[in-house]
Amino acid sequence: MFSSTEYGRAQQVADANVAVASGRDVVSSTFTLASGADTGWRTGPGNTVVAVTKGVLAVQRAEGCTSHDLGAGNTLVLPPGQFRLHNAGKDPVELLAAFTDLPAAGAAPLADGPSDPAPACAGFTAAAAAPTGVSAPNAFRGTVPTSAARQGPAHQGHADAKDPYAPTVLPVEAGKDAFMTTLSLQPGFSSGWFVHTDHLAILTKGTWAFYEGHDGKCHKVEEYRAGEAWAHGPHPHLGVVEGNEPAEITLFGFNLKHGEPLPVLGSNLDHFDFSTPPQCDRLR
Repeated sequence: MFSSTEYGRAQQVADANVAVASGRDVVSSTFTLASGADTGWRTGPGNTVVAVTKGVLAVQRAEGCTSHDLGAGNTLVLPPGQFRLHNAGKDPVELLAAFTDLPAAGAAPLADGPSDPAPACAGFTAAAAAPTGVSAPNAFRGTVPTSAARQGPAHQGHADAKDPYAPTVLPVEAGKDAFMTTLSLQPGFSSGWFVHTDHLAILTKGTWAFYEGHDGKCHKVEEYRAGEAWAHGPHPHLGVVEGNEPAEITLFGFNLKHGEPLPVLGSNLDHFDFSTPPQCDRLR
């Protein structure tokens, strides 16, 4: 009923938060930076998550005029603001990246559009006027809906449980792992009841719905169509493919126990909680 494509994982080097606002776009991509590749200076309106899976990536930030190298196997969350990524080595750099709070239908992050003016930071070398040597072989984009009916009742992770439009804040814990994977799900697929770690999801095909138990009843609390996205913290729910078309979901996940296998549905029971809510015992 399903298959998965895994793009890699890397350990989170510091505690951070990833905020995902409604009405804005999110992107998850894999990137390759050739030797000498340079993104130029970019402005991230939201968080930028960089997980290096091969090589060493030079990361510069305008705030504080900081610069450091991020090696393979490490994940860093950048706050909103100006940054530059550069491959100063002889070998290609490969990375996974997620971006939040992007304008709708805007340019592809890192690989498209002119660079920003360089900040006034002593010791920084000149950056490219436009991205050079940067390619994104796998790129997925979706809009987080503003409709309360699509988002359903507030769940764990929302800044304000009474405001369904409030940003969802995903905590990132140092020492745990981030990952990226695409799930291809056939009509009739159901996840079963489960609790997972924090993730950002983009639906590129089909229709997907979530059910939860509330007030002694079972409710469909969220429904998404291709081109939409969501962010979830841990909470018990069930996901199903709605309709007769297959669904495709790309997950950028956080806070996996370091070194454990990626959580494929039905495996890694230490990662998932498959308990069935008593209000919904007839649903699987």
